[in-house]
Amino acid sequence: MPPGHALHYTAPIVERTHNPSSSWIVAQVHGASVVLWDGHAFHDAMLGGQIKAAADPRHTNALAVGDEVDVEPSGSGPPRVIARRERRTHLERAANDPRSRVQIVAANATRALIVSSLRDPPFRPGLVDRWALLARRGGMEPWLCLNKVDLGSQTDAERAVAEAAIPLTAHFLSANTGWGVEELKAAIAGDSTVMVGHSGVGKSSILRLLVPGADASTGDVSAKNRKGRHTTSSARLYPLPGGGVVIDTPGVRSVPLGRAEVGEVVSVFAEIADAPPCRFRTCTHRAEPGCSVLQGLEAGSVPRLIYARYRRLLEEAEVR
Repeated sequence: MPPGHALHYTAPIVERTHNPSSSWIVAQVHGASVVLWDGHAFHDAMLGGQIKAAADPRHTNALAVGDEVDVEPSGSGPPRVIARRERRTHLERAANDPRSRVQIVAANATRALIVSSLRDPPFRPGLVDRWALLARRGGMEPWLCLNKVDLGSQTDAERAVAEAAIPLTAHFLSANTGWGVEELKAAIAGDSTVMVGHSGVGKSSILRLLVPGADASTGDVSAKNRKGRHTTSSARLYPLPGGGVVIDTPGVRSVPLGRAEVGEVVSVFAEIADAPPCRFRTCTHRAEPGCSVLQGLEAGSVPRLIYARYRRLLEEAEVR
């Protein structure tokens, strides 16, 4: 765009119903500039002038990677995004925002692949719990991908997940050796997957194996805090060689949840979700009389480790 050239946008911004035959998909967002994927190639585009004004005021971003949008030509310049289509699913997390808004991390993915590592940094079930809650909140199916199995063994990895009692579809692999990657490729082919995870777990290295030539850098794990350095600066969509797409997201050090319903927290833990009904419909399973979860805790049907993680997540989620 020539310096000083002003664009005037008159097209109304509306949220339209889904029509996959003619929509373009947001592949990356850089302020007012976006990269779009049409199913065959990438295209540069600009945000229409009214799209931010039409955005949900509860969100910090007007568009997210994975959004399906409508565009219109703009003379000799890049096309303009004029409307966002209705989202089928979304992944959000609380933003560091004084107005308590949330950030839409990705949209329209079928599943959230929660990448963790067996060691270096160590496996942290609590982070898996948080991402699982956020995935289910937005209509996505949470899966677990446990990387760095080469730092132990498959038996060690399976034992870690079993002891944590994480009720998710789990894939075990080593991005370092390539073990288990082909199975993951087959599992996500032809569909839309968003990858999330803690810094340093090897997410970008896995991406390189899923999408050869992907423009993703890898970084060393910090020796000081073992949490890794941020290696992906913004979410980005990549077409998979076997069909479908994967959305890579920046590694994070924490997963703020914001306010949540008790039912959202309960849904993360099968042993609590499957407990018999409590005396009170609004039971939070903390100290209420007639609570079947507390009874299960005493009887041993609800493991104390699971209940401790439930209570921790309940407190972190600012339950309303």
